[in-house]
Amino acid sequence: MSANKDRLALIELLSSIGGEHSEDLRETLDRVALAIATGMEAEVCSLYLFDPQRERIVLRATVGLDRESVGKVSMRLNEGLVGLVLEKDEPVCVPDAISHPRYKYFPETGEERFHTFLGVPVHDHDGRKKPLGVLVAQTLERRKFNKSEIRLLSTAANQVAQILSHFRLRESLATKEKERLEYRRRMIEANRQLKDYEKVGGKTRHAPPAKIRRPRLAGLSAAPGFAQGSAHIVGAFLSSVDRNQKCRDPKAEVKRFEDALARSLAELATLRVRMEPLMPESDLQIFDGHRMILEDEEFVGRIRDTIADGYAAESALFRVVEELSTSMLAVADNYLRERATDFRDVGHRVLRHLRQEEKRASFAKPTIIVAEELTLSQLMLASHDKLAGIALQSGGVTSHAAILARAFEIPTVVGVEHLMESVVEGDQLVLDGNSGVVYVNPGAEIERDYVSLSKRYEAFKRELIEEGNAPTATRDGHRVMMLANIALPADIQLALRYGAEGVGLLRSEFSFLTYEDFPDETQQLALYGKMLDMLGKRPITIRTLDIGADKYPAYMRVPREDNPFLGWRSIRISLEMPGLFKVQLRAILRAAATHNVRIMFPMISSLEELRRAKELLAESQAELFKEGLEHNPNIEVGIMVEVPSAVWLAPRLAREVDFFSIGTNDLIQYLLAADRNNRKVAHLYEALHPAVISAIAEVVNVARAADKEVCLCGEMASDPLATLLLVGMGLDELSLSPLFIPVVRKVIREVDYQTARLIARETLQMASVQEIKGYLVERYRDLGLINLVEMYR
Repeated sequence: MSANKDRLALIELLSSIGGEHSEDLRETLDRVALAIATGMEAEVCSLYLFDPQRERIVLRATVGLDRESVGKVSMRLNEGLVGLVLEKDEPVCVPDAISHPRYKYFPETGEERFHTFLGVPVHDHDGRKKPLGVLVAQTLERRKFNKSEIRLLSTAANQVAQILSHFRLRESLATKEKERLEYRRRMIEANRQLKDYEKVGGKTRHAPPAKIRRPRLAGLSAAPGFAQGSAHIVGAFLSSVDRNQKCRDPKAEVKRFEDALARSLAELATLRVRMEPLMPESDLQIFDGHRMILEDEEFVGRIRDTIADGYAAESALFRVVEELSTSMLAVADNYLRERATDFRDVGHRVLRHLRQEEKRASFAKPTIIVAEELTLSQLMLASHDKLAGIALQSGGVTSHAAILARAFEIPTVVGVEHLMESVVEGDQLVLDGNSGVVYVNPGAEIERDYVSLSKRYEAFKRELIEEGNAPTATRDGHRVMMLANIALPADIQLALRYGAEGVGLLRSEFSFLTYEDFPDETQQLALYGKMLDMLGKRPITIRTLDIGADKYPAYMRVPREDNPFLGWRSIRISLEMPGLFKVQLRAILRAAATHNVRIMFPMISSLEELRRAKELLAESQAELFKEGLEHNPNIEVGIMVEVPSAVWLAPRLAREVDFFSIGTNDLIQYLLAADRNNRKVAHLYEALHPAVISAIAEVVNVARAADKEVCLCGEMASDPLATLLLVGMGLDELSLSPLFIPVVRKVIREVDYQTARLIARETLQMASVQEIKGYLVERYRDLGLINLVEMYR
């Protein structure tokens, strides 16, 4: 941009945009970004605003970057070139941004193709020069912005500051009016509720909501086993605090709070030592995270300040924890939402010490804890003598409570829909931690069935221990290798306990979900090293990142997709982000230098994808060789066969790899066009469908003809009714949930290989699911194995 009149025209345009009194800040900022990009002859103009509560800089408007990333991309003050602008509080101009040491890559923005970066600070106009954010211009070509252009962008930043100040003022006025109206509404609502109260013995009480009777509730299995007992409802401990309680002596309250803080820290240290024999180091970091919160000066300082304002220590603690956790829960960020649970848990611990409530809750009879969510503190306070099981309405199988429940071997079901509205204190419950089901006040028949099932289950586990870890083989000596599917380090202990001979599928992405950012090579190598050390010489197959669909890390911002299972996921993401992909490949190669490791690429649908993945693997090997870092240059490479195209391309793909692993979870849903997470079509998702069985047989036959190993690693491998069919088709490696290894091993050991082959031949001739299931049930009954199927299915 050369003419002064053009520069003046830009400033006038920005002034006119700011004076139009638009109601939509996002629209206004977008128009500002477009005007600046045009005036600066830049392909990109973006505005990042500083969020003082989160202490992060957030992308709020852009022209040129992916608009879906607005509001989702954020960074700390010490991160990225944008953070450098605020750190230096002056313009930063970099001709080749990607080569700068402060460059931070955000794949969701699509900014990697832009070279030149110019950023200027945006300051408040209240005289304190408080930073509001950063205004950025970027270009496709390498370009050196001159002093005149830098001054122009700085002038534009002043216009942006005025626009932001104007909107803040209007927002403040609107908030006050909203608060007035909200106060009026609440007064009207309070008067209305008074009429709904029932008069009882001269007192008033609110009629309790009626519980909805749902005798069977479905959730997710988080820790295996069966439990029967009385329901004990665990509520939010902090909710019992009076948030407005005042104190007479703030100094004494601060002293009381600091004493409780010290006792909480000591308790956490003791608890960590106590749990070390039961939990791997990666899971023990839960306690380290809580300690860091208790030692955080901002968190503790807020509570001290609130006490200084005249509130009692309990009220101050409640107010700060509520404020932080509520703000975290309000954002669409999984990591921050999980951190909200951590803050509430820390609040529970400190509150208990403030109240000097040290005694652990004990149960007089078998009890099943029922809660919306369960914190570590609440679980550790419960006596485990009569704690039969845990049922949670929220949470996932990787939540802190689920991890700890597995360590204590407490049967647990999480994600139970309608749990809190269906169960009351004292209800009799039956909890099935194997299938993820909770029965509420079940009939005598269900109770008898589960008593019998629990006894058989425990007897079966004892039988496993007595049998030891002898190799699995049919009665006539046909060997079948029993491997485990794992996601986290804690799963390895469970797998070895149940007799796994190795790991056939390490879902590497689950460990990535626990980090704040993509783990670097050193972090990944340390993670794999710990897992491999636990396995010793046993083999392990590491699947490269299978993120996407239902598994996105909180720190990875991606656009919303109408059908994510058919969208940007798995190997497609890895190939579009080769830098990050090679970090994982290098870590796996280095881990494989001293352990029995294979590498596997997920969701391969074409030769082009496979060859590109192998090229990146070869590049990683060459880099490690050049750097003199120990690695395995001859690592075995395989693919997941989990999309129909890979089934029909199997003969060609077999020439490129060392092994196949059939991933039936996705293969079934793609073959049958039935989303496995959609309850409306759940009945169509059928592992024993003739088309599924034929596809598996095709892949096995191709692998055998090419003299390549083939394994099946989907949930189908955990179904004892499918075991003899799979073995008979020629699969001599099964990778399954550790829990089901004993029953599948038992089925295999009870028959000879020729019987399994006959079952497979006859099943492959059948045309319907009903026919196949009927046939398999009858054969298992004839072989005396039907009781094993009924126990685990």
